[in-house]
Amino acid sequence: MSKEYIKGDTAVKLKRYLFGLIIGTAVTFISAALFALVMYLFEIDSSFAVPFATVSLALGSFVASFFTSKKIGDRGYIVGLLMGTVIFIAVTLIALISSFDGVGINTLLRFIIIILASMIGGILGVNQGKNKKYI
Repeated sequence: MSKEYIKGDTAVKLKRYLFGLIIGTAVTFISAALFALVMYLFEIDSSFAVPFATVSLALGSFVASFFTSKKIGDRGYIVGLLMGTVIFIAVTLIALISSFDGVGINTLLRFIIIILASMIGGILGVNQGKNKKYI
């Protein structure tokens, strides 16, 4: 690990992480509202609510990691892993408090989807500005 990464101002990095989490939460709520509207308008069965909610979480974690890693500019996979883990823990705690179903295979699948989406977002966020076209 480089010394520049260790010596970085932690307050600035914490603000960047919090800003990314706020943006990711907003994207999650907006996409969930759009999916709910689509389900209502097209009279889609409520059994599709869980996959739509998982896609909304994946979009939110992707955007959160993308913006955070773009601001930090280094180690997008670690930023994505951290953001995805925080989002997954928050969602799992809320789900466990609100319903007493426990942890199951859907929790594992949700974990994999959120972590992959956030890691991809983190990697793309770091590499987004580095591709310069000379022609």
